[in-house]
Amino acid sequence: ILARAVARAVKRQAQSASGTDEEEVHLLALITKEDSKNKEECKKKLDKYCEELKNAKLEAEKVYEKLKTFCENGKAKGKCDELKDKVQEKCTTFKTKLQTAAGKGISDLTDDDCKNEKQCLFLEGACSSDLAKDCNKLRNLCYQKKRDKVAEDALLRAVRGSLTNKTTCEERLKEVCIELSQESDELTKLCLDQQVICDKFVSKKQEKCDVLKRDVEKALEKESELRGKCLSLLERCYFYRRDCNEHLPKCGDLEKECEKKHVIYIPPVSGFDPTEPKPTIAEQIGLKELHRKAEEDGVFIGKQHVRDATALLALLIEDDKEIKKKCTEVLGKKCKNPKEHEALSDLCDDKGSTNAIGTEKCEKLEEDIKKTCDIFTLKLINNRLFDPTKGSNEIIGWEGLPTFFSKEDCAKLETYCFYFQKRCQDGKEACMNVKATCYKKGLDALAYEALQERMQGMLHGSNETWLKTVQQELTKVCGKLKEKNKDIFPNDELFVLCIQPTMAVRKLTYDLRMRAVFLRQYLNEKRDFPAKKDCKELKKKCQDLEKDSKEIRWPCNTLKQQCHRLENLRKAKEFLLNEHKDTLKTREDCAKYLREKCHEWSRKNNDRFFLVCIFQESTCKLMVDDVQNQCKVFKKNIETLKIEDTFKEDNPSIASLTAFCPFWHSYCDRFGPNCPYLKEGDTFCTKLEKYCKPFYERKTLEDALEVELQGNLDDENKCNLALGRYCTILEKLNNKGIKDLCKNDTDNNLQKKNEAVRKEVCIRLVKEIKERCKVLPEELRQAKKNLKDDLDVFNKLKKQAEDTIEKSNLVLSLKKTEDGLVKNNTKNQKDVENAAPNKRQNSTVHLRIIRRGTKDVLVTELEATAFDLAAQVLGKYVELKERCKKLELDCRIKEDCPACKDICKNIENICNKLKPLKVKPYEATTKNITTTTTTTTTTTTTVTDPKATDCQSLQTTDTWVTKTSTHTSTSTTTSTVTSRITLTSTRRCKPTKCTTGEGDEAGEVKPSEGLRMSGWSVMRGVLVAMMISFMI
Repeated sequence: ILARAVARAVKRQAQSASGTDEEEVHLLALITKEDSKNKEECKKKLDKYCEELKNAKLEAEKVYEKLKTFCENGKAKGKCDELKDKVQEKCTTFKTKLQTAAGKGISDLTDDDCKNEKQCLFLEGACSSDLAKDCNKLRNLCYQKKRDKVAEDALLRAVRGSLTNKTTCEERLKEVCIELSQESDELTKLCLDQQVICDKFVSKKQEKCDVLKRDVEKALEKESELRGKCLSLLERCYFYRRDCNEHLPKCGDLEKECEKKHVIYIPPVSGFDPTEPKPTIAEQIGLKELHRKAEEDGVFIGKQHVRDATALLALLIEDDKEIKKKCTEVLGKKCKNPKEHEALSDLCDDKGSTNAIGTEKCEKLEEDIKKTCDIFTLKLINNRLFDPTKGSNEIIGWEGLPTFFSKEDCAKLETYCFYFQKRCQDGKEACMNVKATCYKKGLDALAYEALQERMQGMLHGSNETWLKTVQQELTKVCGKLKEKNKDIFPNDELFVLCIQPTMAVRKLTYDLRMRAVFLRQYLNEKRDFPAKKDCKELKKKCQDLEKDSKEIRWPCNTLKQQCHRLENLRKAKEFLLNEHKDTLKTREDCAKYLREKCHEWSRKNNDRFFLVCIFQESTCKLMVDDVQNQCKVFKKNIETLKIEDTFKEDNPSIASLTAFCPFWHSYCDRFGPNCPYLKEGDTFCTKLEKYCKPFYERKTLEDALEVELQGNLDDENKCNLALGRYCTILEKLNNKGIKDLCKNDTDNNLQKKNEAVRKEVCIRLVKEIKERCKVLPEELRQAKKNLKDDLDVFNKLKKQAEDTIEKSNLVLSLKKTEDGLVKNNTKNQKDVENAAPNKRQNSTVHLRIIRRGTKDVLVTELEATAFDLAAQVLGKYVELKERCKKLELDCRIKEDCPACKDICKNIENICNKLKPLKVKPYEATTKNITTTTTTTTTTTTTVTDPKATDCQSLQTTDTWVTKTSTHTSTSTTTSTVTSRITLTSTRRCKPTKCTTGEGDEAGEVKPSEGLRMSGWSVMRGVLVAMMISFMI
């Protein structure tokens, strides 16, 4: 029974006594370790373990069912007596098996040999003197075997399609190794032996194809299990089928079947963007993903940190004692093709021989290697990986290996080992400890992360109550993980942690603190100016750790802010490019336009590009520089790929234009206005426009035809029948335009039958619909979600606006014509609602809100708030209406795209719930009024009231009229009564009587009451009016 059997919690109906003993032997060895040899010490250790479980209020059988017999009262001593000798017997038996496996070379090592690692995990602690060295050696071999396999898989992907023979393989390998040899130590090693690796690849090509074919056929036979196997098999087909006979047709069948189950494999580099640099070979083969999968097996592969002439020469001369002589020989060979090894290029001349610098390098190489070894040895000593006083006997046991290494530390030390372990004293033994440490870190990380992910927020504390709580939670999490994995622990390291909760908590918290320390160091370097990949990687790490580590919260917040700003900037750049304007041509153009847009967005309360508007100057610098770089890359790619040669083709077919024009035209549309050299004169984009003119003329007709044939475009036969009927109607109507798609009148000598022409049209239309149907459902699903969220926001805003308008008595109205209908230029309201922008319409709905107020008449804060809210609601309404119309157009193909039907129905329901702001209608009454103005010259005598001092703010006087002269003028005024207002006196003193003219009676003006204004005095009451005008 292998060690994984120890991790099983499955209840066995029948189990032999020996099986039970072996499982218990492993548990005792794991818990008591070296103390298992001594009965008394074994009992103490076992009692202590059980006491820890009891203190944490954990039942032994709940931790692991076999532990029940270990922790029952008085049974600890009995277990030690019973199993002590069996632990030693097990170690002795395993030692022989282990020596055999550890004595093999990597090429001879089998998977079964590496399964002995699990036995090492359980028994090494109990028999360290007998097992530690060989266990370390076996782990090194298995670890290196995994790393070598990843490198071979990477190179095999890189040379795909070139395995016809050894020559074609070596030619391709020379090209890819220039780049890939710098990606890892193992890739460097393989690229140094190109002939050997090509021999292996070519000789095993057929075997690999046969295995792939067999696996694909087997998967296709079991349709119920196919979905889970699709991605891995499709990936293998993508990379390896080109080297198989007839490109392995079964892979095509697999693609179709997996597509039916909605599984599609996306290659590492999918699509071609001419504004981006050419993908690296590492990106093309998905090297990063290969390394990520290796981490799932406990192997971290980092990029090389040491790669200079000294390191490469130390590797090439291996352990040869005559360093200078061997160096000269190596350089003589490598200088014949210096491009293969960039680090050696400075040591070679143009004639393929060693130059003076190379000769001097060989003379000083031994000294240079010694200096590097001294640095390397010091690093090992500082990291407690080597004790020079013990020399080659210093092999560290599994539990004694250091745990404070970062992944980057491992990558650096492993690279030193790769180049210098054979040249440095005791380097081989020291490097065994290095590799074992890095391997242990990778394996432990799998277990730690599985637990930490499910215990976030609990792994920081120090008191006993916390310790009990976290141990109890850990036991629950372990149970769930085991249950989820069919009652088997996912890996043995996790099992070791789960049966020792106290130790597990200590290790988990320590590992988390160390990860936080390393993350903070990295954040200090990257957080202020992160790249896109930094945001993706570091934000995930922050999310994993910040709940349990206060020290990284602020750096993580800074990172999130900067990443949010970076994403906001990217979206703003795409938004501006999609406007097809020259706003990103220069920083000045950008700044000017961005000021206008930010003002517009602010006025509409649109905070989508809030961060962009705050940092306008720096935003413009970044966006303009980025766009200009993209333009340069675009131009370079056009020249490199010789795209302009396409324009030399005479009378290109519609099929070739269909494949060529839309792709390149989209880039010219977006980048042309911002990069004048792409459109000025006889350049690529101007030539493209002329070359593609026939295509777009025909495309317009096909788009119109697509509308007429909707519902018949999911099948070519249905399309042909529908098109035939439609063409018959057009023939009778003599409709020029679309009718041209029904017959062939373009070929000079080779006349095709009309049916053949129509069949070609249907093939294109059906193909286009199918392509759109692949991506449209997901696009509509996301659009539906966004629309629903925005509609909820709109309804809340509308409710707030309506309530505020009601409270403020604000007058809102639609402008009316003399016949009482809403005026909307030349279209009625229904036309406006149907005029949303779409793919074939270049019209836009504009909303204009006009605010009116009588001069010097104050507007209350509530009225101003109501007005602003109304403006926001109306603007948002038009925006949502436009989106609904666009989605309605996208949904026109729902009858030909079944996957879209339900989504389109949901979108329709959402759009039906979109209602405009309620506007209270009012009648506009036009009146003519004559106003008489009287100018009076008066001779007066003034008597001052002696009690005037009683009034603090006003002084009262009595005026006696002695003589009056009057002049009268008449004028006519037209006005609209829209509201009624109240004027309030602010006088605080007792009013006085006054004489307003001969024969007039005195009137009473009462303070704190209103003066009701009648007639055309109401004209003064026009405080605020709003007119909404839709213009198409």
